[in-house]
Amino acid sequence: MNVAQHFRSITGELESLKDRVRNFIADQHWLTDGEWKESVLRTVIAQRLPDTVRIGRGFVLTEHGPSTQCDILLYRADCPVLFRDADLVFLTPDAVLGIVEVKSRASKGVFESAVTKLADIGFHLGRHADHCCLGLFAYDIDTDPNQWYKEILPVRCWHTSQVVDLISLGCSSFVRWWKYSPSGGDAHYEHWHSYGLENMSAGYFIANLIDKVSSGTTTLDERFWYPESSKENHVVDHIPFGFRP
Repeated sequence: MNVAQHFRSITGELESLKDRVRNFIADQHWLTDGEWKESVLRTVIAQRLPDTVRIGRGFVLTEHGPSTQCDILLYRADCPVLFRDADLVFLTPDAVLGIVEVKSRASKGVFESAVTKLADIGFHLGRHADHCCLGLFAYDIDTDPNQWYKEILPVRCWHTSQVVDLISLGCSSFVRWWKYSPSGGDAHYEHWHSYGLENMSAGYFIANLIDKVSSGTTTLDERFWYPESSKENHVVDHIPFGFRP
């Protein structure tokens, strides 16, 4: 199986679908266009989820009140939900496995706002943040985002509950949080790695998201889920937790 080519095909699939609604309405209704892009990503993720995980959109009700609306919610299939109608759900923190914010295009300001939103939700999840993966996905970017990562992630994610675990911006920029070093060892490493992965960032984002939300129920066979060539060969930067540029 050529996983690298499969990842590129995922990027191609998302690219081909993302503007389908905008082709009809041009720039007359950005909300509808944004909702379409969210649904496209939800569908691609749902096709790969185990039966133990469900996907929707909606809100998490915490002791601090309801969260802001979450574009993508991944949650335990064996947990009761407060309310569900089609893909709209209201969940308690113990049921949540993943939250993804979806953007059509990321500028530096959009990126910072999205990271801040995810960090706030993570903080209000309290102890349940340990089993919730926070992710940010943008179909397009204004410019090379690597400087954004260094300037924004350590400042906005100042507590471990607020860490944004996975980021995919455009076709080729991917970020993953490593609590432990990818080279091995049990000591706390606590760094983000940013990667330049030509036309493969969406594939890496989806595979890592599924890996994280499936943790404890199944272990992904890396021969089929990740390209043979390690993404560590494509590291652009290492960003330590608590670092201030």
